[in-house]
Amino acid sequence: MTAEPHLTLRTKVGGRKATWLELFYDLIYVIVIAKLAHHLTNPPHPEISIADYATFVALFVPVWWAWTGHTLFANRFDPDDGPHRLLTLAQMFGAIVMAIFIEDAIGAGAVGFAVGYVLVRVLLVAMYARVYLSAPELRGVAGRFMAGFSIGAAFWLASVFVDPPIRYLLWALGLAVDFATPWLSQRLLAKVSVHKSHLPERLGLLAIIVLGESVLSIVDGLDGAQWSANAVLAAVAGFVLLASIWWLYFESLERSLMGQAFTSGQLTIYGHLPVYIGLVTVAAGIRQAIVPGIPVAEIGWLICGGLLVFLLPLQVIHGIRLSRARLIGFLARNVVLDIVIFGLGAVSAKVGPPGTMVAISAIYLGYVALESRIGLVAGEPD
Repeated sequence: MTAEPHLTLRTKVGGRKATWLELFYDLIYVIVIAKLAHHLTNPPHPEISIADYATFVALFVPVWWAWTGHTLFANRFDPDDGPHRLLTLAQMFGAIVMAIFIEDAIGAGAVGFAVGYVLVRVLLVAMYARVYLSAPELRGVAGRFMAGFSIGAAFWLASVFVDPPIRYLLWALGLAVDFATPWLSQRLLAKVSVHKSHLPERLGLLAIIVLGESVLSIVDGLDGAQWSANAVLAAVAGFVLLASIWWLYFESLERSLMGQAFTSGQLTIYGHLPVYIGLVTVAAGIRQAIVPGIPVAEIGWLICGGLLVFLLPLQVIHGIRLSRARLIGFLARNVVLDIVIFGLGAVSAKVGPPGTMVAISAIYLGYVALESRIGLVAGEPD
């Protein structure tokens, strides 16, 4: 194989913004995440067991990792030339295959889901191969990622030829290798740091996609419900909660992350996995509060537990960027908030879905109002 001398990498471009191709790429994941969220928003039986939720999380991880792999490559390199665009479009087809089989991925659709994931990852390896061949100074990073991601994809490919539970063990091993590769490459990645404006923008765009799923849960709930006072109350309170989540997430994103140096960016990148899982969980809780189809206590834990899963990693991501003086107040406010949310989840069976929805929305709205006044990350990070 010969090098590609005309490959121009955009690793040092200032003011980097998402490209039209990246936005098109994101649209495919709107479909994938919507179909995956169906596990929680429209459960197949009148309860959501721990096994059901574990299945949702287990499938969300490779979906998120498929999106993250392309996003981080584009963030660090992205030549935005013809071959790169073709490889990205081919990855989008792989994501479509994942979407087709994801609703039965722990069942008859497992092989199809695995094939779609392998296609996405192999094409990502091909992207890194182009960097390896064209940029000798980046061969350490590109070679490490090619090797690690190839091994991870090989585990998934091997899973096609075996039956459960070995199949799912191979999935887990493949993801473990994939996750370990960037963590073990942090010194190399520090030489090709993630773009300080592009990364928060890309993370925020996926958050918008997931929030869109939450809004869809309100529409879907009202569309299938008798327009009772309780349903309308839960829907209005649900939208207030989503608006509050949007307000504080993006205000804190702008203040705490935009323009900051990230080096390898591992905490921010991996920390957003539970953020997205929490948002989808809240979406499911909102829909169930509008049209109860599962036990009342489960609805309360979807809402309150999902909000905690969303908040806790953000509190860590933002907290480590604060000075010691600001950190004390930040921790005090957020510990109180977390305890209150957990307590509401514990009594939600007595409060009922509409009451839980109104209470959690009022609590979080009040928190947002407080933080907007004194600042989740008051002023610029130290």
